[in-house]
Amino acid sequence: MHTLLENMSFPEVEDYLKEKDTVLVPVGSVEQHSEYGVIGTDFIAAEGVAREVGQKMGLMVAPTIHYGVSPHHMDFAGSVTLSPITFLHLIVDICCSFIRHGFSRIFFINGHGGNKNALASAFQQVKMDGGRGQLELFSWYDGLKETEIVRELFQDQDGSHATPSEISLTMLLRPAVFAERAFEDKQNETPDYYWPLTAEEMRGTFPDGRMGASSWLASVEKGRLVMTVAVETLIEKIEKRQSIPVL
Repeated sequence: MHTLLENMSFPEVEDYLKEKDTVLVPVGSVEQHSEYGVIGTDFIAAEGVAREVGQKMGLMVAPTIHYGVSPHHMDFAGSVTLSPITFLHLIVDICCSFIRHGFSRIFFINGHGGNKNALASAFQQVKMDGGRGQLELFSWYDGLKETEIVRELFQDQDGSHATPSEISLTMLLRPAVFAERAFEDKQNETPDYYWPLTAEEMRGTFPDGRMGASSWLASVEKGRLVMTVAVETLIEKIEKRQSIPVL
């Protein structure tokens, strides 16, 4: 059975809905990830994990939402942002579309922390509009934080942006992109800062885009371990949430 919605016909979707009620929706962002990571890191990672989970669980995976809420990165060339309200409306429309067709569990597999508030607000709006079913947010990296894998691989140097864990995963998923990239160790200090930041404040506080991350510790081999743990922990979370009856 196909698990990618983009490769299915509408009769195949109708057949799927006779047996299952869940769709996974990868969502990321288009933003700088320092000189070490690529601008598509967040959606590449979310998509890669979601598709692996979908294949293992036999769940449908929707096309990836590439753009997210990233205004604080806009002083770095190539970054693109949606406003929180635009993103919210996008998520609401996607949820309502799936609900109309009979999906009762819509699980967003997120790769960017800046999306979380808008996703939560979008879910509230869908419910205010009478949308039936279970709306859930899973950030693919949450499972890593609940295990020792990050500490084992990167000690206390993973940081919070342009992390070696997410870069390792993208190295695994897009190896050709990293074939000629040279990684050089740099000083890694995290200044005191408040949040949120404007784009100018972000660039001034973190001039090379890293936030406490020793990005140069990334590798394809570590990416394989990150993928394994991310997928295994996400499957556990999804199975637990699927056990809740839909009202």
